[in-house]
Amino acid sequence: MSPKDNDSGDYVFRYPLALNQDREGFYHDRLTEMIRLQLASLLDLLIPLQQGKEVKIDGFKLLNQQDIAYEVFPQRERQQTENEGEAASVSNLCPQCIQNASLYEPRIVLIKQQLESLLSVVELEKNGKRVEVDEFRLKNLQDWLVSSGGDPAEVFEHLATRCNCNCEFCYLKGNPPSVSLIHPHRSVEEEYQEALTRVKYFSPSARRCLFPTLGGIHEVLAHPYSMDILPSLREKTPLPFRIATNGENLTTDVIKALAKLKPIYIYLSLNSASLQRRQKLMHASNSMVALSAPHHLSDREIPYAVVIVPWPLHSLSPASMLDEMLNDITETVAYADKHSAHLVEINLPGYTQFFSTRVSVVKEKLFDREEVWAAIVSLVRELREKTECPIVVMPEMYEENLYEQTKNLPRAIGLVKNSPAAYSGLRKGDLLLKLNGIPVSNRPQGRDLLRAVQRGSEQGVILEVQRNADVLQLGLNPGQFSYPYSLEIDHHFGIIFMGMGFRVGTLEKLKGVISLSGIKSISHNAYASTTKKVLLLSSQLVRPVLEQSLAISPLFGGVDLRVEVPPNRFFGGNIFMGDLLVVQDFIDYLKEYVEGEWTPDLIVIPSSPFSLGDWGRDITGKVYLEIERGIGIPVALLECETIYD
Repeated sequence: MSPKDNDSGDYVFRYPLALNQDREGFYHDRLTEMIRLQLASLLDLLIPLQQGKEVKIDGFKLLNQQDIAYEVFPQRERQQTENEGEAASVSNLCPQCIQNASLYEPRIVLIKQQLESLLSVVELEKNGKRVEVDEFRLKNLQDWLVSSGGDPAEVFEHLATRCNCNCEFCYLKGNPPSVSLIHPHRSVEEEYQEALTRVKYFSPSARRCLFPTLGGIHEVLAHPYSMDILPSLREKTPLPFRIATNGENLTTDVIKALAKLKPIYIYLSLNSASLQRRQKLMHASNSMVALSAPHHLSDREIPYAVVIVPWPLHSLSPASMLDEMLNDITETVAYADKHSAHLVEINLPGYTQFFSTRVSVVKEKLFDREEVWAAIVSLVRELREKTECPIVVMPEMYEENLYEQTKNLPRAIGLVKNSPAAYSGLRKGDLLLKLNGIPVSNRPQGRDLLRAVQRGSEQGVILEVQRNADVLQLGLNPGQFSYPYSLEIDHHFGIIFMGMGFRVGTLEKLKGVISLSGIKSISHNAYASTTKKVLLLSSQLVRPVLEQSLAISPLFGGVDLRVEVPPNRFFGGNIFMGDLLVVQDFIDYLKEYVEGEWTPDLIVIPSSPFSLGDWGRDITGKVYLEIERGIGIPVALLECETIYD
């Protein structure tokens, strides 16, 4: 059957049905089970309201059986979910389409479950004859348009279905089925038809696009049709194409074709400037093409970042393994600097408990995270003083927590070569105090002001900065720049900060969440304080700046606010990123926490672990609402940015 066998010529989005007539439900009455399943599915998509206030629903009665109460989420279902994880709900589904839909468009999963539950109690007929069905398709794609940020990557990253390397550090290795991002390949023609359909419905002006799927998990330029889709997409939008690539396909012809699609920005995962080490790290076959790419990119004036994942390759001893890695970082940074890279991005290495057989079975530690990360950051701080090219470390808050006593300062750690900021006389280490007379107190504020001024028509900009003990005023000319600086790519006149920083406005949002919750102390002690007890869950990286901000905030009088950090038990290994926490991590931690002497009235969780789509799902597809159902204490999400730049 053709992937576009319909009148419109659009790609057909189709999804399988699992029709097991003998499957066991939580209630033996199939009709009641059908209603329960549909209600449970709906409550994973919406929050009921009464006169504008949230209503918590955990059961129902049938109008013809009002003496019987049914649980929407029976205890047996909760226990099964805890024990078996997402595999309990998706084990019999198509991992490619349904698992993606559970994250980004769970209404498709709702339709699937409704059809399956209906077909467990009825049969379909046409003209008196039974009709067998085993899948369904989306009818009118206009009904499936969602809000779009307008980024063209929302379209072209759907071509990232293949990879031509086998990197030692690849985060896709060993992931369990519930979060597996590696799917069986469809034909390139079918993927091409889907991409054409996505281009057709992509509307940057209306800020609408077709619902997303995972996308972006492999190599866009490895797809045979990538250079056919990108020109079609360029006709739709003038916004920059930001393409991540390992460089294996960056031949001179491809770079020449990409230059015609400007503005474009390349994240070149070079990882090593050494041919031998790159091949060992990435098992790449065209490393010479990748190593030549910086020269050709700069010739075509395509701005690019050199991306490095420092990975300690096995050596004779742990010390030599670390030394070899650090020496290679130094050489690769020098190579990027020589070829006018826009910046160097160093991603600190990590691995999950599923990463390899060795780790998952015998729990062997591949390397000491603190030793390796601290050594890399120390080297980077030395290299910044020797190179013109800016160097950033991801996650940037690790460096800040390690070296900065006061967090969140708008201090420049680098300047894009030939940028207005570089020509102004600004130096690495300068602290931004004022911009055109407007005081700057923190990093997000400084970034926002710089971007606003750059977007405006200012002919001149005055920076007031602190350099050591001196306060200086520097004149900046926005029109004075050349490659690799780019007006379309750079938003802060070429100033590179230590990441995005923490928005202090998040505390005002937190105050609003607490106020709107209307919580009252759940203590049964008549003499207990009426102070609201709020538990705010954070991450190891964000906690220091969060506690610094809370210590000087006047917003939380009458609130006993505590900040705690759940461990990353699901991914394990040496992962400790808050954005990679999953629903079950929160449930497991909170069940232990609330057994102590201090029980919170409200639990507040940042939204970033549930930011893959707009439906509040974690990376396994579970909705955050399951946390409250699992522990019985009100849970609220605190809207915040993913602090990753």
